[in-house]
Amino acid sequence: MQIDGITISALTREIERTLTGIRIDKIQSPSYDCMTLGLGRGHAKSLLISASSKSGRICLTDSVPPSLPTPTAFCMLMRKHLVGGKVVSIRQDGLDRILIIQIEGWADAGPADNRLLIAEITGRLANIILTQMDGTIIDAVNRVDQSRNRYREIAPGAIYIPPPPIEKPDPLDVTAEEFHAAVIRQTAQMQARAAREAAQAREAGSRGKQRRYSAAHLLSRCFEGIGQDHSEEIARRAGIGLERSPLELGTCDIESLWVQFQDFRQAAKSGDFLFEAAFDRKTGEPAVLSVWGLSGLPEEYEVRRFASASEMIDNCYGRAEERERLESAQRDITRKLQARLARSLRKLEAQRTELAKAQDASVLRRKGELLTANLHSFGRGPLRKDVVSVIDYYDPQTPTVEVEVDPGLSASENAQSLFARYSKAERAREAVSANIETTQDEVAYLESMLAMVEIAESESEVVEITQELGALGFIQPQKEHGNARKAKKTHGRKAPMPAKFKAPSGHEIYVGKNNLQNDYLTMRLARDHDLWFHAREIHGAHVIVRRRPNEDLPEETLHAAALLAAYYSQARMSSNVAIDYTEAKNVRKPRRARPGMVIYESHKTIWVTPSRDALSDALGLRGSSTCGNDD
Repeated sequence: MQIDGITISALTREIERTLTGIRIDKIQSPSYDCMTLGLGRGHAKSLLISASSKSGRICLTDSVPPSLPTPTAFCMLMRKHLVGGKVVSIRQDGLDRILIIQIEGWADAGPADNRLLIAEITGRLANIILTQMDGTIIDAVNRVDQSRNRYREIAPGAIYIPPPPIEKPDPLDVTAEEFHAAVIRQTAQMQARAAREAAQAREAGSRGKQRRYSAAHLLSRCFEGIGQDHSEEIARRAGIGLERSPLELGTCDIESLWVQFQDFRQAAKSGDFLFEAAFDRKTGEPAVLSVWGLSGLPEEYEVRRFASASEMIDNCYGRAEERERLESAQRDITRKLQARLARSLRKLEAQRTELAKAQDASVLRRKGELLTANLHSFGRGPLRKDVVSVIDYYDPQTPTVEVEVDPGLSASENAQSLFARYSKAERAREAVSANIETTQDEVAYLESMLAMVEIAESESEVVEITQELGALGFIQPQKEHGNARKAKKTHGRKAPMPAKFKAPSGHEIYVGKNNLQNDYLTMRLARDHDLWFHAREIHGAHVIVRRRPNEDLPEETLHAAALLAAYYSQARMSSNVAIDYTEAKNVRKPRRARPGMVIYESHKTIWVTPSRDALSDALGLRGSSTCGNDD
């Protein structure tokens, strides 16, 4: 999936129509390499510019990501120069993936005081650059000095130079002869490159797979502004599949490419775009996007149409950025949880070692009793030896055994000392046993939190888990975002609402996504006659199905609830998972148990194999991009 020059041209038209003549109301930074420009009154959309190496993009959006608690230095600089300014013009640098926005200053500022905001949507080298009108760089999201790039320097005070030009023909002006020549020339170059790589592999003795060149990618190699997605779409419409080699193309194939290429560039010239993207049916992840529509894709992809290029880009790349933020948050909290879990496991091991030592306390009592039974054999004074022999009256054979003693004490005093040591060891054993139980609960809780982090599907779910851990003292509490503090102050503490689904039968199904939600769902929201589901002996979500008293639920509803319990558990990737279910009145929380910990009785069991497709079918959500959530 790629934003190419043609896609940028479609975005430029949309952004120009929306932003020209509009003042910038506010600027925020959802991340260090992402900026959002809020427009003036009456405009619901904002302009989002991301220089992320994985999800770099520019588009209009009505779902602005949450801003960082503390704005970045570049964000503060942009506020200083751009807030209150009016957008004068927006243009694309040829068919390159560069958009240049001119913004004028306050009313008393002259044209020379205008600023240029340059968005370079160039993959891993993406950047956001603020310059003066003469090209002097004020600053950039990603500074680049000459030690990293000899061609140009991106730093305050340097003169802005665009990336090196791509020496490819402009597809919007190419003639039929130039088109055929470019395709034949590129085919020859690919053939030579393949032969050279094969020879190098033979010399190196490599037996690995050689890189295979596809005819479907010819046009992206031949012309400026055409990415692989559009090149493949043109090739599919021309009847050329991804498996075809450029060397297999004949004159008729190249002519078919030319015919479809003409239709494509005519749409690009006139702005007659059709915005479609393909999503993997299993994962819901975007795979291909096009401003010319999509055709001939395999059944594993679902094609969706959008009203604009911005909506398409926002849906595809916004989803990828959300996943990046989720994975980053998961890595961060997982690292902290694993460190805390490792400490708890070491503590548990030490406590078990201590308990094993305390288990020998009965030997001390036995020795004290033997000395007491043999007092008549010793005088009242000090024993003056380290070991004494006593008769073991507890053994029917009455053998003589040796007991280690303190030579400075009498036999009676040694017995009292042994009894005292025994009493102390017994108290220690009881205390250690209690500590072991506490530590085991802590280990189980931390393992359950790791499971919750693993199955989290959004950054907000990870944030809730982090807040729970901070409130319980397992990690250092994080600073709350300003908007979160304001909402908390204004509205008070909100109940942790679980996810809500609806079965085809109409029954409501609730799923807890963390332990606080699980507690709230099971102990407060559920009624006695509702059904409660949970994966057996596995950390995971509590699931509640609303029902009337004594109502018999349809088998498909029970199956859907069981699938939800399995899918939102550690057994998500397993098969034949045991799901126990019972009435909510049979579930109780032990005294002083940690969040999410419950015990239950009188249950039945359903065996299911969780998967996204099975869950979508059970809930009637086939074709949805998510597992479904009514909230």
